[in-house]
Amino acid sequence: MLIIDAYTHYAPPRFLNYLSNQSASGSAPFADLFSKIPALTDLTNARIKLMDKEGVDVHVLIPLPWIDGVEEISKVDELALEACRVCNEEMALAVATHPTRFIGVGLLPLNCTSSVMMKAYDHAVNKLGLSGVVMFLGPENTPPDDAMYEILYEACEKNDTPIWIHPNRPPTFKDYTKTTSSQYAIWNSLGWVYDTSVAMVHIAMSGVFQRYPGLKIVGHHGGGMVPFFTERFETQLSNFEGDGQVLLSDLKKFYCDTATFGYQPKNIQACLDFFDPGRVLFGTDSPMDMASPGYFTSTALRSVEALEGGAESKEKVLFENALAFFGRNGERLRELYREKKRGGKSKL
Repeated sequence: MLIIDAYTHYAPPRFLNYLSNQSASGSAPFADLFSKIPALTDLTNARIKLMDKEGVDVHVLIPLPWIDGVEEISKVDELALEACRVCNEEMALAVATHPTRFIGVGLLPLNCTSSVMMKAYDHAVNKLGLSGVVMFLGPENTPPDDAMYEILYEACEKNDTPIWIHPNRPPTFKDYTKTTSSQYAIWNSLGWVYDTSVAMVHIAMSGVFQRYPGLKIVGHHGGGMVPFFTERFETQLSNFEGDGQVLLSDLKKFYCDTATFGYQPKNIQACLDFFDPGRVLFGTDSPMDMASPGYFTSTALRSVEALEGGAESKEKVLFENALAFFGRNGERLRELYREKKRGGKSKL
């Protein structure tokens, strides 16, 4: 059996250096935090060692950080495009260096024009061969149902390129208007789950899946609040807007991960019960458990082990759903699976 972690992070050192050099502060976003997580920046040694310790075969790498935190870059088309180029080249290099261990996802500039965004997409997916793209979305971004994203959704469906959604609400975003910033880590612990949910509802309600039924989008952190609050969305739409449109059908079309942070089999079971079959992917947010390295992975594995439905259901979450999900890279993963079943060494 393979174990494929479909939602982990990688902060390429060359990319961090580029952001630092361009930033007026002389530092990349979250630089101090990232420096405390060796497995976030060192794949060859620290990351693979962590994967082997936990028995995980493949990590899908989502790049960090997002470029929105460096205004000198994010709002200047040429610099934003260059930042994405640097990041995505490093993501592709990671995959080329360890093709049986990593799958790379590309970074896009979302504060620029559609044409600049699609230049980054073309470079990441068509030239570098990355397996998907990430959309970092929060309250300060253009909402995902804006017309600027139509060309991206169309291309991703046509090319079978998945999209990963990741929240990016900053610590400076106030909990209340009369405070100066967020407190008690609410911007992250609650704000990010909310932001993911808001993005998913905007996408579903605007008919994105109606226009692009083959589009694959992954909602982080177990799909946020969506598996638990969809009936509330529907009820309150009817109460306040007189609109009884059913959300359930299109919200069920999202994929989600198992990054619920801790032993949460009931939450993961709720995701399995809510989303369409085959839509729950094992994913942990590794290695962002810096206070206790490996905690996210070990508890997610225990959560999956405790799921209802026996071994068949668990295997679907741990790897079978991912094999089907990765259309362009599915064969590479399937070959890895066949080699592991035979007890041999992969030729990839």
